[in-house]
Formats: sequence, structure tokens, C-alpha cells
Amino acid sequence: MIGLGSDHNGFPLKQELLSFLEERGEEVRDFGTSSEAPVDYPDIAASLAEAIRDGLIERGVLVCGTGLGMAIAANKIPGVYAAPVTNVYTARKARESNNAQVITLGAQLVDVPLAFAIVEAWLQAEFQGGRSSRKVAKIRCLEARYSGSAVTAGLMGGRPC
Repeated sequence: MIGLGSDHNGFPLKQELLSFLEERGEEVRDFGTSSEAPVDYPDIAASLAEAIRDGLIERGVLVCGTGLGMAIAANKIPGVYAAPVTNVYTARKARESNNAQVITLGAQLVDVPLAFAIVEAWLQAEFQGGRSSRKVAKIRCLEARYSGSAVTAGLMGGRPC
């Protein structure tokens, strides 16, 4: 299942993405917002990221004006990795190299066709492992060190962090 959320700035693009994902046959959970009335993006980002952390959804797409605030907020949830993307290449690499479960889009930066292409590329991509596994494990260790989170505390490839 894919989570989808936006603030008021990203609402029109979120609605387009909702239709796109449903037409693609994806099961989508909408985390809001439901209009262009002002809301605080950290609330939406946290709800979606917590659902990923808790295993309720597998991946998520968040939309705000630039994609930056949503990424910063989602990345505060231990075990969740969100990448702001503005093109197909970085969307694919976010998943293949960084194992990002969330991408964030800026409604002021990407148009609807580009947003569709970005989401499509990201959904088709899978984490490649290899050399990237060691690097992602180091990111988890940094997270454990600075957050004290039981979610990320532990080992790096069988070795202590």
C-alpha cells in the first residue's frame, strides 16, 4: 500500500497523483489534506511516516510547495527515509541506492506529467543492495546514535555500529 499526503500547497498535485496511482491499480491511503485550506505540513508528514514505521504502508509520497519541509519532517521519524526529488533519475536513485520509503515533491517545482514520471520511476525501482547496503546501514547507525531509537539501534552488517 502507498501513502499519499500533502499540505494545502500540494493539494492539487496530490489529487492528480491519487487518480494516477488508483488508475495504475495501486492501493492508496490518503493522509490528507482534503482541501486547499491552510494546514501544517509536519502533521501530514509525521502521520504518513509513522504509518511506514509501523508497517501499515510500504511507501509514501508527500507533496508541499518545495518538497523540502515534508522531507525534513518525515525524516524525523526513526527508521523512515524520505528524499526530496525533482527528476526521474533522483527518484530512481532514492530507492535503488538509498532505500528511501518516501519521496517528496514540490508542487511549485514539478508539473503533473513530471510528477507522474517521477512516481512511476520510484515505484518501479527496488533497493539494489551491494555497496549501498553498507552505506544505508551506516545511516541507520547514525540515526541510532543520535536518536537513541530502539527502531534503529543494533548492527551494521553483522558488526556493531
